[in-house]
Amino acid sequence: MEMNERQREAITTPLGPTLVVAGPGSGKTTVIVERINHLITEEYCKENNILVITFTKASAKEMEERYKDKYGVSKVTFGTFHSVFYRILRQYDRIKYDLNNLISEEKKKYIISNMHKATKDDTEDFVELFLSDITLMKNQLISLEHYNPSGIPKEVFETVYTHYESYKQQHSLFDFDDMLVDCYDVLKTNEDVRASCENRYKHILIDEFQDINIVQFETIKLLKQQTNDIFVVGDDDQSIYSFRGAKPEILLDFPKFFEGAKKVVLDTNYRSIPKIIEVSNELIMNNKNRVGKVMKPSKAGEVEPKLVRCNDDRHQATVILERIREYINKDFDYANIAVIYRTNIQARHLVEALLRYNIPFNIRDGMSALYSHWMTKDILAYLKLADDLKSVEQFERIANKPSRYITKEIIRKHLSLPELLKDKTLTKWQREPLDILKNHLTRIKDKNLKDAIRYIQKVVDYEGYLKEYAKYRNIPFTNIQDSVDELIDSAEGFETYQEWEANLKDVAENVKHVQNKQATNAVTLTTMHGAKGLEFDIVFLIDIIEDIMPHKKSSTDLQIEEERRLLYVAITRAKQHLYIYTPKSKYTKSVEESPFIKEMNLFEH
Repeated sequence: MEMNERQREAITTPLGPTLVVAGPGSGKTTVIVERINHLITEEYCKENNILVITFTKASAKEMEERYKDKYGVSKVTFGTFHSVFYRILRQYDRIKYDLNNLISEEKKKYIISNMHKATKDDTEDFVELFLSDITLMKNQLISLEHYNPSGIPKEVFETVYTHYESYKQQHSLFDFDDMLVDCYDVLKTNEDVRASCENRYKHILIDEFQDINIVQFETIKLLKQQTNDIFVVGDDDQSIYSFRGAKPEILLDFPKFFEGAKKVVLDTNYRSIPKIIEVSNELIMNNKNRVGKVMKPSKAGEVEPKLVRCNDDRHQATVILERIREYINKDFDYANIAVIYRTNIQARHLVEALLRYNIPFNIRDGMSALYSHWMTKDILAYLKLADDLKSVEQFERIANKPSRYITKEIIRKHLSLPELLKDKTLTKWQREPLDILKNHLTRIKDKNLKDAIRYIQKVVDYEGYLKEYAKYRNIPFTNIQDSVDELIDSAEGFETYQEWEANLKDVAENVKHVQNKQATNAVTLTTMHGAKGLEFDIVFLIDIIEDIMPHKKSSTDLQIEEERRLLYVAITRAKQHLYIYTPKSKYTKSVEESPFIKEMNLFEH
């Protein structure tokens, strides 16, 4: 591929701090590969003094193979932040940072789960929330006393965190989060190690720089105290990982951190046809906190992105399925097609339709598993208990959802509801809610499935329990409402809870099979986050409606800007054909199209 003027400028820029702002499809990997070769052949840099850092193993491997295929085997170091920082830690202390002392993610979950059981917090998604919070805290170099967890009460988080850190220390263990923080601490406090590493890595190149977090950047700065040859490539318009601690302002402020830094903007898109680029430009120009740039096409083509309004989720899935079949009949491969959505909970209707018509598909970042979700288990427990009042297991699950003042001591007796109602030790205020529950269960048994679920939600007041749960977790109830609506919607068309449960289980098993199989020629289903770095001939964006895009959780200007960047990333995955779908209703409620539609000047075709 012949280099354009901006690419050549980036590749041949003199040694020193350089920021390359690389828009979608602008050939950034090629630029990095050619920059490495330029350093070796024109600047006479030693191969083993060059360090190339990426964010994923796959990216590091691809970069190394691209370089090796063109220029042969070299002593250049390619790696992720974790692998590079781990190498430094091994140089500092080979015994402490032996791989046998590294806690796997599964082991970490097991340890934290056991520690969690010792607290009064009995919610089922604690481990997932805790892991997310601990990573975010460490990525931002925030101390425990100054960190406010997002979904866990502070005192519970502090208790479990303190026990976890103590456990690691007692057993001489470390985890993946520690690799980053410990490396920063070592370089900051040990001048010999820092000087040795800086002397080794005189020339640092970083890909996807917009995704860098504070601990990563502060560590890199420690490696550049005496030498300033740092070459970073990224796109502020594609910064979409703030929930992991990514700070796009680091890219924007790069010249402030490195005096005399040069900036090169790669603004030619070699991926998409002009109309797709035009729509993406119209959208992203509404963001204020960005490097001013307008992407230009290199390809010809007059096909316009299509805005499609449909009735609801089911209609949306049906229309997309028909369109996929049309493209297959035109000799497109399934592998050329992607369906992209904001959150994985939106994939269900599509997955069920694709399974029904035997269309091969892969799911990149999982699907919200309704079958194993704790809310589904709660609702099924009510339905099964209505069917069999003697079930101890189902009663224990929902005894205090909502609160019925049933103590753990009573639960530990392992009595059924009828047996407990005969228990003479119950107080009046404990017995009354149980009598009411028994009456509710009698009514539930006489209702059809969907009415029974709504009765549990509204009359039995399971919704009240969820609101208390949201309050305890310090999250808006609307965040939970999505899962409730999806659960109710999934029961549509089933007469009994047995049929509904069997279908949920069947879909879950099929999805698991699909994920294990990973067919080579298959439609890709992915979230917008999961789509980053990919490209397809044909892209379907679904549910581009208010409260989903931008997501209802996004309220501040900065959050809205990130949502806009997220949609920008999704749009710019498309090479030839782009379809944007806006259902008129969701979960039987009328919905408005996303305000981003107007920003893009899109009209229905």
